[in-house]
Amino acid sequence: MDIKINTNISNEFNETSITINAPELTREVQNIINFISSMDSIPNQIIASKNNEIYFINLEDILCFFSKDKYNYIRTKDDTYKIKYKLYELEDIFKEKNFIRISNSCIININQVEFFDTSILGTVLVKLKDGTKEIVSKRRVSQIMKLLKERGNLK
Repeated sequence: MDIKINTNISNEFNETSITINAPELTREVQNIINFISSMDSIPNQIIASKNNEIYFINLEDILCFFSKDKYNYIRTKDDTYKIKYKLYELEDIFKEKNFIRISNSCIININQVEFFDTSILGTVLVKLKDGTKEIVSKRRVSQIMKLLKERGNLK
């Protein structure tokens, strides 16, 4: 497939846009669309350490980020790793990747939640897929309830 690429760089544009002109939607054109759509400035991995060894942890494997004893960590189903990021940095970086802050010391991966227990009035307990439980701080309960409503899990 022969591809012609045109660029037009000017300060008159407010945003970047891509237009694909093709005689038909072929597999190659669809692959280009898929590739461009998947381009993301948000990383899919994070660097962590354990016992002086450096690891690349995939975001989908992360249950939560948490703080303990002045350090920040990642918990996966298999292990816990130390990270150098601050929780507020992680919250900002990964807010579009299904991570949500539930307390000052914990950010959870929504995709790793087994269930939310809302049986105690005014409190939400989160059980993660590794069996651990985290409590949503009182000031974050409304944010979690809003998330559940948006996802159609709560009336």
